[in-house]
Amino acid sequence: MNAGNPNRSCRRLCLVGGAAVLLLGGAWHDIEAAEGFPPQTFTFPVQAWIPDGDDSGLADARSLPAGPAPILSLVVTLQLSPHPEGAFLGDLFVSLAGPTAGYSVLLNRPGRAPGRPFGYSDGVNVHITLSDAASADVHNCRLTLTGDENIPLNIPLTGLWQPDARATDPADVLTDDPRTAGLGSFAGLEPGGTWVLFAADVSGGGQYRLDAWSLEVHYIPEPSTAGLLIMALLVGSARMVRRRFLHPGANALSAMPSPAPFR
Repeated sequence: MNAGNPNRSCRRLCLVGGAAVLLLGGAWHDIEAAEGFPPQTFTFPVQAWIPDGDDSGLADARSLPAGPAPILSLVVTLQLSPHPEGAFLGDLFVSLAGPTAGYSVLLNRPGRAPGRPFGYSDGVNVHITLSDAASADVHNCRLTLTGDENIPLNIPLTGLWQPDARATDPADVLTDDPRTAGLGSFAGLEPGGTWVLFAADVSGGGQYRLDAWSLEVHYIPEPSTAGLLIMALLVGSARMVRRRFLHPGANALSAMPSPAPFR
């Protein structure tokens, strides 16, 4: 009689189990992506001039409704226009405070460094998106865009940037200061409540207007029942394959015919 080849059975089971793991893994990823809460964007028109050379600045408070889940990540958009008689990007300090906790420095005198005590002198329109996931620091935007800190910007400042994140006093901030006040400080917090955007022009001469700002809130996804079921199937499949490999002798013996009784 043919008792079967246990090694071939193990290989066949390994192939089947591996395919199941790949298929279920893909399904798990798709379900998690499909069942995550969509991000929400809240836009706030302001159209107010930031007082020139005044540390008291301009505070714009806005209320957000309760979200479906805690914050996973936050993206902020800033729109600013220069005064017709001139403005200085390096004068600006902008921060964001959450309802109960969390604090981020969005701009802190861009370009201010040893040898440049007033920061960048550029007076261009600003329409930027700030995210911790961006690749370049907004504090050094001239260097990123022109390759030289001494070449002024002659086009609007746009695009995706990391927030300045330097929580240093604007009178002392420098390029090499620690960046500890990013947007990650809001992760895990509830979005509902009053958010405050603060903007100040900390050096006399020139002026910017805060046109608008917005928050794009990404939420922590909630585990789904279907996702948990798929995870259980993944674990079960892995255990079945493991048992086959750890106990091949038992499988081979079970495939052999029972011995005939002695006569």
